[in-house]
Amino acid sequence: SASGIGRLNCAEDCSTRSGCFGFTWLPGLCRLFSLSAFYNLAWESSAECDVYTLNTTKLNFVACNQSSVMQNGVCERAFDGNKNQDYWGGLSCIHTDNNGQPGWWEAQLAAPAQISHVTIYNRADCCSSRLNKMSLTVDGVECHRVDLTVAFSIATFSCNAFGSKFAMINLQAFSITMFTNQ
Repeated sequence: SASGIGRLNCAEDCSTRSGCFGFTWLPGLCRLFSLSAFYNLAWESSAECDVYTLNTTKLNFVACNQSSVMQNGVCERAFDGNKNQDYWGGLSCIHTDNNGQPGWWEAQLAAPAQISHVTIYNRADCCSSRLNKMSLTVDGVECHRVDLTVAFSIATFSCNAFGSKFAMINLQAFSITMFTNQ
């Protein structure tokens, strides 16, 4: 990246560098990127010509919490790697108690990170509409609001936020049963 240059200088810089496919410009910040930036989901600086490519690294969750626990559906199940969507058969989903309040789940990252998207594997054996309305947050700031009329099985939601704590808050008075493949 080049700081302190104008938009035209940024465009010219891209046109003269091998591997540069495009650029983004904010006042005082020029970022050049290669074509691979369109096929991946997280910025990584390359030593060659300050051309950015994208790196897809799974988030490293180190701790978690949730509003309540039902049927042994503890928060760690959300990122244990088990993708079985059958709550009883796979023992892989988290489950909060349906106490008439919106359920929530949150996880702490080992270090602050750019969170470009989150993939959620919804419970498939029943109750999948419970996640039709939810808020995804990073460090307490909403990065995506889900408002669906049809339940999903597996969905990827954009987030585009930087932080160290990710949370999912159900906007309905239902328990949460899901897991993420961050």
